[in-house]
Amino acid sequence: MSNFLFSVNAVIPLFILTALGWCLTKFKVWNSDFLKTANSISFNILIPCNLFCNIYKANFTEVFDIKLLIFSLITVAIIVGIGFCIVPVLTKDRARQGVVLQALFRGNFALLGLPLCEALAGEQGAQIASVFLAFLIPAFNVLATIILSVYSNDKIESPAQIILKILKNPLIIGCILGLIFSLTKSFFEIPNIIYKPINDLKSAATPFALLVLGGDFKFKSFMSNLKAVISTGLTRLVLVPGVAIAAAALLGFRGIHIALIISTFGTPVAVASTAMTYKMNGDYNLACQVVVFTTVFSALTITMWAFITKTIGIL
Repeated sequence: MSNFLFSVNAVIPLFILTALGWCLTKFKVWNSDFLKTANSISFNILIPCNLFCNIYKANFTEVFDIKLLIFSLITVAIIVGIGFCIVPVLTKDRARQGVVLQALFRGNFALLGLPLCEALAGEQGAQIASVFLAFLIPAFNVLATIILSVYSNDKIESPAQIILKILKNPLIIGCILGLIFSLTKSFFEIPNIIYKPINDLKSAATPFALLVLGGDFKFKSFMSNLKAVISTGLTRLVLVPGVAIAAAALLGFRGIHIALIISTFGTPVAVASTAMTYKMNGDYNLACQVVVFTTVFSALTITMWAFITKTIGIL
């Protein structure tokens, strides 16, 4: 019951903010032009600040598990590899292909993964998760940039153009800067007068992104996308974590390691994925709907995975 209450308390506030964003559009407090600007603010300023601060605070010297990190990165690579083969068969629309494939591996690790790992494995779990954040978030964003570039309705870009787009991506820049300053903070710490405003922007990133997400949510298109949303969402919340947990257990991972696997592969699709999809001309409506669906139903599936892994004695 405690795991269920944790999941509900973690997810329901996100859903409330999303619903509030929808109400603001419904009652014409803001319009589509404002939402376009808001998406740009979220992608170019707020989310990069969020990533920078989360990675900057990670303490690499205290906790670093190379085996678990390699396992997680290999698992993500396998998911992407299988997705490249299967997703184009399931949908022919290139803009939708990128959204679906991104959703399969890009979980909301920064927002839900960290507190979830702490709830399941205590303070040490939170420390390991913070270090993982510094590696997984950049990997997620690089892969998402590549995927959304490849599966775009625009002219297919050359490898050099994709690399340039990765390097210019504000989310990647935020991750790289956070990693650099985190590794060098033992002899140079960012002055509080500079860090505080960045951290204030970081605090606004998630609620602002959720409001915009809700503001752009359209029930009519949701019904037309229902099959794609449900199949993508259930794959993300049930199939992917199920396979990842089973593989980790077979390889001997237990306890904190399983908590981190659940936090990495069992969380809903990252809110930041919608802003990147919008910026890179993917199917933005589908991206929003998948995030909303996985956010709502993750309260049940996260509880399920916590219950199952505790019951069989691997968590």
